[in-house]
Amino acid sequence: GLEKMVSIFPCFKKTLTRTDVERNLEIPNRTPFLPDGNGLMLVRDRFGVTYQFIASERRGGRRSLTNDWHAFAVSKSLQVGDPLRICRLENGNEYVVQVGIELFGPHLVWETL
Repeated sequence: GLEKMVSIFPCFKKTLTRTDVERNLEIPNRTPFLPDGNGLMLVRDRFGVTYQFIASERRGGRRSLTNDWHAFAVSKSLQVGDPLRICRLENGNEYVVQVGIELFGPHLVWETL
């Protein structure tokens, strides 16, 4: 399935905040493997549905993922405090979003949403 598509590209990791869940996902100004200013991200979920996120530049230099992010967060029932990571696939601007699940002790198992 989709697990095979996830390359060893670096992933952006974040613990979700209230703003992330209710509005847009806030990201650092310099995030090496997310697109630069207002870049489009095609995010494929484990069912093959594609969402479009935009890495928007906001006033004051802050950035956030907008567009389909909120619909994605709602459809995946994301909660404040969830460990999340966004991994870029081999083909450019395609990504998967994974949530960390604690199965055995402190080690997270990452599951594609």
